[in-house]
Amino acid sequence: MKKSIAIIGLGRFGLKLVESLNRLNVDLIAIDQNKEAVKRASEIITNAYVADPTDEEALKAVGIANVDHVIVAIGQSERSNLASSIITIIKLKQLGVPKITARADDEDYAEVLKLVGATNTVSPLSIASERLANKIGFDNVIDYFNIKNDFDVYEIKINENFAPLPITQLDSRSIYGINILLIERDKEVIVPTKDTVLMPNDEIFIFGRKKDIPKIVTFFSKK
Repeated sequence: MKKSIAIIGLGRFGLKLVESLNRLNVDLIAIDQNKEAVKRASEIITNAYVADPTDEEALKAVGIANVDHVIVAIGQSERSNLASSIITIIKLKQLGVPKITARADDEDYAEVLKLVGATNTVSPLSIASERLANKIGFDNVIDYFNIKNDFDVYEIKINENFAPLPITQLDSRSIYGINILLIERDKEVIVPTKDTVLMPNDEIFIFGRKKDIPKIVTFFSKK
């Protein structure tokens, strides 16, 4: 089942998140009060809406109450925008949204946003939008690194209910077009060989093309 994610606030940061998440296997909703911003987002995804994020009824109308994760990407260059972020988070909590990631342009703002209900906060100045998108888009992604052009390394965790699987049986290079570089198991780092068996809760580093990696990330997240 696809993860559903909503992005509130379609400035440069929010729009980059739309672009990055759209490359993953997730359902996306994007909203902003600015018509031009929504127009730009609608060139990338279908479900982009002009709406007031501080209006609970408006949030319900576009389906925000049903998503798995909301990213409040409203910038706080003005105090009025900080107030909008706070009210939006409160409304999202009232609607029962399980996960809320809020943009915080200041450490003090981060504390306030967590106090009113943000699950976590992120600063665009300290984390790239694509890196955040990959960590949010897949629950089992621990970290993500772009090596060069469209070649990436992902650090992912194998589901705790995953059945042990010999690495030769996985045949990741032929089937998925990726390589398993390292395995971390109980704080021990293992260089995989033909005799390696992948185990539940293993943390593995995989390398491959951007377009090929999501399939195997999804495979390792299955129970």
